[in-house]
Amino acid sequence: MKKMLRFILLLVVLLGIAAAAGMWKVRQLADSKLLIKEETIFTLEAGTGRLALGQDLYREKVINRPRVFQWLLRVEPELSHFKAGTYRFTPQMTVREMLQLLASGKEAQFPLRFVEGMRVRDYLRQLRDART
Repeated sequence: MKKMLRFILLLVVLLGIAAAAGMWKVRQLADSKLLIKEETIFTLEAGTGRLALGQDLYREKVINRPRVFQWLLRVEPELSHFKAGTYRFTPQMTVREMLQLLASGKEAQFPLRFVEGMRVRDYLRQLRDART
């Protein structure tokens, strides 16, 4: 009976240590800077879930640990309410700030200049050409 009690106690201690280490990793990721070196435009498509967002950020080399990212969204659920749109990420942003930006819905703004003498048809052609 004593051996069983010691085993259970050891197991509980090990699980506690593992949970603490996991929480430390999650908090470390949340407070770490994004991996980008220059300002980056990131488009979050409508209907993108937590898993897809983590994979997209990993694919774009914005974060380096998509699994830990998923745990961050579980531990801090207020960060998991992101909105579709086009966002501007800066190198000094942390992962938490990036998620707060995605939750705020403040999309990147782009300048548009109207030149006198151009027709709407010319502007539409330029916009179509810019997409490709």
